Amino acid sequence: MIDETPLDEREWALWRSFALMSRQLWNRVEQRLAADAGVSAADFEILHALSTAEDHRVRVGELGEMLMWEKSRISHQVSRMERRGLVARVVCEEDLRGTWVGLTEEGQQVLEPALQVFATAIREAYISRITPETSQQFTATMMRVVMATDPTA
Repeated sequence: MIDETPLDEREWALWRSFALMSRQLWNRVEQRLAADAGVSAADFEILHALSTAEDHRVRVGELGEMLMWEKSRISHQVSRMERRGLVARVVCEEDLRGTWVGLTEEGQQVLEPALQVFATAIREAYISRITPETSQQFTATMMRVVMATDPTA
């Protein structure tokens, strides 16, 4: 059973350090992606998701689930990226109501340097700060939180 009393000082410190770390790390990554790769974090997330999908395409709803984004956010972001030639929408032939979002060659060309920028930013600000001895435990702890907060679990 989870304690329902207000957070004590140690619990507040744990939460606050996690929240600050998450926000600052993501801000750093967003700034580096924009400055060094010319893409937004939202562009990067979609491009990366598509690059790892089978045939480099997914249905719009599945993309939203992969990124944990609302349908309207996916729709607006994909429209912006489509205008820039980074992705393309294709009607799903199996289900004419469905739409695929696919990675274009231009999108792949934009993604390649962005992956390097992302990796460098994450290593500099995050991975290099965690010792190999604690990384396994830290990863396991984060995944327990992910599983506990997963709405589908």
